[in-house]
Parts: sequence; C-alpha cells; structure tokens
Amino acid sequence: MPDTYRKWVLDRPMVDDVLTPDQFALKEAPIPELEAGQALIRVKLINIHSATRARIANGATKPGDTDYSNYACAEVLKSRDKTFKEGDVIACQAGWQDHQVVSSESASVGYGAPSELVKALNGANSQWNYVFRPAMVKAWPSDVLMEMFGTSGMTAYFGLRECGPITPGDAVAVAGASGSVGSIAVQLAKAAGAYVVGFAGGVDRCRWVVETLGADQCLDYRADDFAAQLATAFPNGIDVFSDGVGGQLTETVMAEMNPFSRLFSFGGAAAFYADRLAAPAAQRPSLRRNFGISETVEAALKAKRMRSECWIVDEFYDERLKAEGDLSRLMRRGVVKPVNTVVDGFENLPSAIVGLYANPRAGKLQVRFEPEA
Repeated sequence: MPDTYRKWVLDRPMVDDVLTPDQFALKEAPIPELEAGQALIRVKLINIHSATRARIANGATKPGDTDYSNYACAEVLKSRDKTFKEGDVIACQAGWQDHQVVSSESASVGYGAPSELVKALNGANSQWNYVFRPAMVKAWPSDVLMEMFGTSGMTAYFGLRECGPITPGDAVAVAGASGSVGSIAVQLAKAAGAYVVGFAGGVDRCRWVVETLGADQCLDYRADDFAAQLATAFPNGIDVFSDGVGGQLTETVMAEMNPFSRLFSFGGAAAFYADRLAAPAAQRPSLRRNFGISETVEAALKAKRMRSECWIVDEFYDERLKAEGDLSRLMRRGVVKPVNTVVDGFENLPSAIVGLYANPRAGKLQVRFEPEA
C-alpha cells in the first residue's frame, strides 16, 4: 500500500486561452487515513475531458487545483465504503492523480444529482461512480470500459435510440464523426442499415471516417463549398442529425433537414475547441444553448416540426446494464469497434491535455497511467 500519491495541478492560469505543458506542476502528498464510508483507489486510466480548458477559463479549476471532474477507471485498493469493495474495478470522477480517496456518498463534480433509479443501480450518490460487473472487466480493457461503456458509447447508443428507430430508409448526418461520440454514432447508424454521412475537419480525417468507420461519405465542414456538398450528399434531405458540435455548423445543416426529422444535440465542441473561449455569461445558459441550439435553430425546429433531443446521458443511466450488453454483442460480432487514442504514462498527462486542443486524434483521448496485465 503506497504512503504517498502524485497529482498534477494547474500551476498558473492560461494566457489568451492557450494551454501549455509548463502550466502544470507535479505534486506529491501523503495518502490520508480512510474514514468510515471512504475507499482508496488506484487510477488506471483517465479520460481527458473536452471541457478542461473551459473549466480553467471560468475559474472552476484554479491555480493550485487539480480537476476532479474527469472520468476515470480505477481499482479499489482499500475500502471502508458500503459500495466499493477491495479489488473492484470502478468508474468514477477523479483528479489528475494516481491515487484518490472516494466515497459512494459523494455527489458528482460539476453536475446535478442523478435520479433515484440511477442512485439505486450505482449504489452511489453520483451518476458517474459505479462498480463494473466482473464479466465486463474480464472481457474488456480499461480504455474500452471508459470509452464504449463510458459516456461516449452510452451517449451515442441512447441518442440514436431516442431519435429512432433508425431504419435502412433513414439518411443520417453525424457531426464530429471522428470524435469520441460521433465515431460510435456513425457505426451504430450503419449497423442499423442507414445511409450515413459524417462531418469532420480536413480531407485526411474524412477519409479515415469512410475507410475505418464505414460511413457512406464524409464532408469537410471547413470547406468553402460545404453547404453545396451537403445538399449533394443528401438529395432527399436529412432524417436524423447527431450533433455534438453546435455553432454555425448546426445552422447550416438545419437547411437540409426534412420535415418531422430528428435532431440529437449532446455537446458544444465548437465552443470548447474554439481558438478563443467565450466570456462566461452573466446568467448560466440553458443546456440547449450550451449544446448549440441557437434561436435560429429553434425557429427551424418549429417550422419543420422536428423532434429535438437534448440531454446529458446520465438521464438514461438506469438502463446502463442493457446498453452494456447490446454494445458488447455488437463489438463481439465486429459490427462496432472501439475508437480511442491512448497516451501511456502518468508523466504525459499535461502534454495529453494540451494535445487535446492542438492535435487531431480519433475517438476519446485517454491517458493510461501504467501498463495493464
């Protein structure tokens, strides 16, 4: 049992919304004695959160802080908690650190309370903290557990289900098709037999979406003639739009949406990855505005009598076990493949965070703290 743990903290604020590796500092601290209702975990792998830079900019993560809002896969080393037992492999929220004390009684960081059904399933007061079933741990490594069975895979699965059923007659558009949720949404829509066109940034990434994920086409949303390409790719209009980007892209795509079609909005990547972050609003915007559903988009939704889904995936986490089974079967059949980019080494966490905003990558960006057996 270790006596100390390592953690990365933000050492100094950003300048002009730019992150660099030297803005992080490595600290070492003693592991505290466990109190009743607590467990000590060893973090195996952490997902790099797309909102990391925004949390720094808005002061949620201050100099001297680590960011406890990340999603991680961890092993329970010692426990005085009723839910987390020694040897369990769990999903949890964690800081940029290799060990952490957690509790099933703790609330989530940065989110509202889960439903009573989710609390009952998880045995915890946070929607993001739960024990993986032993069969899942045996079947899949931590990177797949935290990508396909974490928020990315679950968002794609429930999003298309709620906008479904997706049928072979549907024309489906997927924004951010090379990203963590979009790459899975493309595959799930193709598995349902739909005609699928993805959007990605650059010719190489578009080629990857077609060749690796099986999309029928992929359009470079940065192209000057994107609107014309969009109309050509969807001669009969769009039936379903999976959108984690927002911004101008969403407004452009809305022009090709059919009456009574379906929009699923799950994120605002356009804002998170912009060169300059918007100043915090005086009043916290609604989830729909955060996810890129502007007044212009709202008007189009009403005019075309479209159905619009906009939520955070934990709304459906009481059905998480069925989703795990369905996604596992699709992967076992080779119909869907996990897509992620894994950086090895705890020492590389700052450069991975910086790289999230600077370097193209496929799927979820993750840092594996040490090799798995």
